[in-house]
Amino acid sequence: MKALILLIVSSAMLFCHDINAQTGIVNYGQIESFGMGAPIGPDFKTMLVFDKDNSLYVMKKDSLEGGHIREQNSYFNSSGNGYYITVVTNPEGFQYYYNPKEKVLYSRDLGFQYVKDTTINISWDITDETKKIGTYGVQKATAHFRGRDYTAWFTSQIPLPYGPWKLVGLPGLILEAYDTNKEIYWYFKNIEYPIKHSYLLKPIDNPNSSWISFESFKENQIKSFLDARMGGRMVAENMGISSGESKVLKTNYFIEVFEIKEK
Repeated sequence: MKALILLIVSSAMLFCHDINAQTGIVNYGQIESFGMGAPIGPDFKTMLVFDKDNSLYVMKKDSLEGGHIREQNSYFNSSGNGYYITVVTNPEGFQYYYNPKEKVLYSRDLGFQYVKDTTINISWDITDETKKIGTYGVQKATAHFRGRDYTAWFTSQIPLPYGPWKLVGLPGLILEAYDTNKEIYWYFKNIEYPIKHSYLLKPIDNPNSSWISFESFKENQIKSFLDARMGGRMVAENMGISSGESKVLKTNYFIEVFEIKEK
């Protein structure tokens, strides 16, 4: 009996040691279909690199796509409505570096802004529903975060609190996630775990002297949204207002949806 207990304890210690020492990479697809009502928009190749201390999510990067992309494509939903979107990648991509111990997420985000976000605290509701993704058993969790309702599927086989983009804080690695109607949709492609390429996991190289706060980033995104709206550079189906009418606008062509009350 003592020998059996020692074997169990030794196995548990070995498993924990592996988790603590190893680096992994998850490759996802990221489909963006804002306002389309279905996952029919551009499909990007994205990557999450992680170890026990940090994670780095990268999207819309030239090298992930096999070269620079700048093209306008048309997409149509089941109702026949057309959407014309300029698909663009860049050399560094958009990056999201998360440190769970410090509860801070650094990002090279939209507008190539360098943001330090200490406000991410997602209240996940973990359900009993399960399924398989690849060889991993996953469990369903739901949450409302930054203007969208999300479903995430995480695996306790890799008990680390990481996921694509800013979806973090579950007791296992997220392999799939999406909002209502999958207008933003991350789907699992493959995983390499463990790997020896730990050099891929490094903090974001910020050429600026400081990071802006999430609140400043939010203000900049709202300004960008309003400037585009006033200039006629975007189509917003639920944003038509009559003179003198008060209406709540939503920046729903971003992943993060901010509300703006316009008088």
